[in-house]
Amino acid sequence: MKKIILILFLYLISVLESEAQWILQSSFTNSNLYDVEFYNRNTGWAVGNGGTILKTTNGGTNWNNVPNPAVGKPLSSIHIVDSNICYVVGWFETIIKSTDGGGSWIVIRNNGWGFGASYNAVFFIDENTGWIAGGSQRILRTTNGGDSIITDYLFAGNLQDMYFKDAMTGIVTGSGLSTFKTTNGGLSWNNIVMPIGFRIPEFYKLTFVNDLTGWVAGTDRRIFKTTDFGDTWSYIDSIAVNPQMRCAEFIDENTGFVGGEQGYLFKSTDGGENFVRENSGLFPPAFMASIHFYNDSIGWAVGGGGKIIKTTNGGQTLVNTISQEQELPNEFSLSQNYPNPFNSKTKINYKIGKEAFIQIKITDLSGKEIKTLINKKQNSGNYEINFDATELSSGIYFYSLYIDKIIMDNKKFVLLK
Repeated sequence: MKKIILILFLYLISVLESEAQWILQSSFTNSNLYDVEFYNRNTGWAVGNGGTILKTTNGGTNWNNVPNPAVGKPLSSIHIVDSNICYVVGWFETIIKSTDGGGSWIVIRNNGWGFGASYNAVFFIDENTGWIAGGSQRILRTTNGGDSIITDYLFAGNLQDMYFKDAMTGIVTGSGLSTFKTTNGGLSWNNIVMPIGFRIPEFYKLTFVNDLTGWVAGTDRRIFKTTDFGDTWSYIDSIAVNPQMRCAEFIDENTGFVGGEQGYLFKSTDGGENFVRENSGLFPPAFMASIHFYNDSIGWAVGGGGKIIKTTNGGQTLVNTISQEQELPNEFSLSQNYPNPFNSKTKINYKIGKEAFIQIKITDLSGKEIKTLINKKQNSGNYEINFDATELSSGIYFYSLYIDKIIMDNKKFVLLK
């Protein structure tokens, strides 16, 4: 009997999660992943710690580990030139290249562990012409596929990402004080003054949708936008949650995503003026390091613990618009319910750090609100809710903690009758 119940339970999870908007894919690694890029809707790559290079040829249904010479090293970035050629860079002078879709690798640079500069970004406009950026204030450039490399120094600290719209014009960024633009293929770089004020965020990922319009998300949760390919930037919105933002990806001039620590993922449909929380499906939460969209529906995100998630319908909104004027309480926590899975009754515990208006809401996989358990002002302290789900059908649900009408955390539970 127990075996039958277990089989039904696993079947229920697989069926219900197949209807979710972001689906957790099997990467078969626990290593942190830092970059993901797709050549078409089926063929994509992801790279991360431990010399991890993953490749899929079926849209992520299966991810296969690709043997490579950078054994054990953290790999930071990958750039796909075509179906055969790709470049990968990482820590300790790691630059490798494949010309046969990962079947074999050419070592351009590969220093010993702990020796030499580390690289965070790589961008090629064709199989020969490209640039690499990273630590030690350096940018590398090549016009012959890495056979020879010229090194330039920007006195800019660590550089995190770059984007070129043609062989002459590109942008590289690191901190809020270390954003540069070149108009001569990298022979010289001009510093871009970002409107950051007194806070200096780190910019990990750039995203552009055309030759003019792009965005970058800062670790201080502020979003910046340019409409003249980096000559000027404007501060457009701030994500009103505590975790840092690490990556951004826009599909067109209106629709885009930013992601960061603790599995937080947000979507904008108005060019970044406002963002709504997405149900990323990351349980337990893991940081997001890179997002890639093939079109307005199909996209992937990768991050901590080998997590890879995919959407085929543009994601799933979790909450209402978050504005920059809202402020959050200093402390909060939402614990996993117990027992879980459960049959009708379970307990939910949470903690708040100061007096606030508290809401605990239950939603289904589609994001539809099912029930509000708490909807009142509460003093700081530890609280427990005895939730009776007798009226609900078996399935997967989410419970979310709102403080002053801002969602702070959400968790998944399974009701099995």
